[in-house]
Amino acid sequence: MTANEKRQAVVDQYAVLIGRNYYSQALRDFCYKKYKDGNYYSDCSSSICYAYAEAGQSFGILNTAGIYQSGKLITIDAEISAGIPEPSKLRPGDMLEFAGTDQSRPMKIGHVEMYCGNGIICGHGSGRPSYKDLTAYCRSRYSQWAPGGWRKGLVCVRRYIRDDAAAPEPEKPKKSGWFQEEGGWKYYLGNSGEPVRNAWYQDQDGKWYWFDGSGLMVSNKWYFYEGSWYYLGADGAMVKGLQTINGEWYYLDEEGRMATDPVTLTPDQNGALKYPGLAG
Repeated sequence: MTANEKRQAVVDQYAVLIGRNYYSQALRDFCYKKYKDGNYYSDCSSSICYAYAEAGQSFGILNTAGIYQSGKLITIDAEISAGIPEPSKLRPGDMLEFAGTDQSRPMKIGHVEMYCGNGIICGHGSGRPSYKDLTAYCRSRYSQWAPGGWRKGLVCVRRYIRDDAAAPEPEKPKKSGWFQEEGGWKYYLGNSGEPVRNAWYQDQDGKWYWFDGSGLMVSNKWYFYEGSWYYLGADGAMVKGLQTINGEWYYLDEEGRMATDPVTLTPDQNGALKYPGLAG
């Protein structure tokens, strides 16, 4: 197998986890095998390590610090600027290591995502594994600060599968990005040419969208996910803040979750209502 074929095999294995696995560090070894409750579990690092193992390219089942310290991987010169790596330096399967909140860890590393190709990354946060836009996600992490006073942005990029000695084979063109088709809008992942299905996707505009099982973007609709209600607006983007929907008022927090507890709104100096913690 060529390096590109090995990398694609890893990316394809990770696609199996998208929208399926539940987050758990204690049950992280049940990534591709069912736990006794019938569910699958993983965390950010185990989801990537097990995807490599399933693709026959195992370097061990490590945590985020282990991925940084492993002698089997190399750190690539990704030319990180304002938290965003140069995409042309990345290869599918590369692991993007981000700072977390624990300063005792090497380089304060606390989270990892995997590059899938064509500006798309995949990873497992506290929810389910999902696809995200590389630039939007890295920019968002870079703007977040840990309680200790450091940015939670990208620290480094680690690689396991090296380039072939010869020049890499050119990738075949695949459908990528937004396409309006019969029934509505779809978003195609450039690394696979397949639309996002049954999963959230954060576009380069920083907005979150939900796509149903057929890959169609959901709009003008309430959606219940992980114990909370979200509303997808007319453009399909998750709405936030104080909203009037079908003649009723709702408050959706910074994560887009509908508030069910009492909410206090206070006017600013111009009289505009603000909610504590909501960016203007």
